[in-house]
Amino acid sequence: MKLVLTLLVRDEEDILEQNICHHLNSGVDWIRVTDNGSVDGTIDILEKYKRMKYLDYTIENEHTYEQDRWVSKMAQHEIENGADYLIHSDTDEMWLATDGNLRDVVLGVKDVAYVKVINYLPPPILDNLEFNFGNFKYVVSNPLENPYDFNKMESNKFLLYESPPKIITSNRYSQIWYGNHLVKGVVKNEWEILRNISIHHFSIRSYQHFEKKVVNGGSSYEINPLKDPNIGWHWKKWYEIYKDGNLKAEYIRLCRTNLDGVIKSRIPRKIQYAKQIFGIKRAIFGR
Repeated sequence: MKLVLTLLVRDEEDILEQNICHHLNSGVDWIRVTDNGSVDGTIDILEKYKRMKYLDYTIENEHTYEQDRWVSKMAQHEIENGADYLIHSDTDEMWLATDGNLRDVVLGVKDVAYVKVINYLPPPILDNLEFNFGNFKYVVSNPLENPYDFNKMESNKFLLYESPPKIITSNRYSQIWYGNHLVKGVVKNEWEILRNISIHHFSIRSYQHFEKKVVNGGSSYEINPLKDPNIGWHWKKWYEIYKDGNLKAEYIRLCRTNLDGVIKSRIPRKIQYAKQIFGIKRAIFGR
């Protein structure tokens, strides 16, 4: 059984290597990446693991954020190259099986399965802060009901809303919708939610990271060919806030921990020490 992870990345040097190592340690056989014109050290990291024959990548330089088209292209390519199952993920998401590894759980998936997302709140520090999983102390344990209508959602509560589940697919499906939440033409069935996998989501990691993502995401959505106001609504809203000069205040509101449904929590060790564990595994097995 071949389990493939797809990733769409842009300027993710702070967390990309942890993502790669964690998922390879957790049962993923191969990673297919699309880089959307990164200008930081992202390509260097991809090249490192490409040389080690753990992944391959292509580059899409157009900053139009056509996620559905690019992820679907990755899925189709990997299905043609023998993938049995595919996990469709963002770089800031760490997929974790409750027991065993991801392969053990994915074997029970018939066609499409959905995995719930756990949001971590960012550290409330505005100065430069190097990424470290240890900086994340709080998690949203009881999220707000998601109204699925951007007009009813508050951008400073984005991390508090219940995130739509993400998908795992069999090789029958390659047409993936925006956000990796749905397969095009397939109606979601609540009974297909996997209870023994969780996604640990580190969407916002520092103020500097937040500002960079807002500028990248907001400017891309301005020229995105699909003019659906619900898609990427938060990036669009934050970009307007950025242009008004109020993004730092927005970031502080996103960091609030004295709220119902937010608890102090420790990140699982398998995620927190992904790079170290990966290195030990390679030494033992001579890979």
